[in-house]
Amino acid sequence: MTPNSSADYGLHWELPTNWQQADFDDSSWPNATTYSNQTIGVDNKSAYTNFIDIFDNEKADAEFIWSTNVVLDNELIVRYTVNGL
Repeated sequence: MTPNSSADYGLHWELPTNWQQADFDDSSWPNATTYSNQTIGVDNKSAYTNFIDIFDNEKADAEFIWSTNVVLDNELIVRYTVNGL
């Protein structure tokens, strides 16, 4: 079987030069998506199962956050604004 490279694609967006500045307008950026342990598939992966108290704690469970495409997207920019400083 010959690989069909016409089915492959890649996209790259340049990082805005001032995205880390407090006055940068990120209002057009999409919100993060949260994923469950089952969706990510952490079963039997020691990087996660060694920390079950964090990843499977019903009262303070960690969440996986990523873009809307957890398979294809491999770089994310996350901004968080801290108010009251």
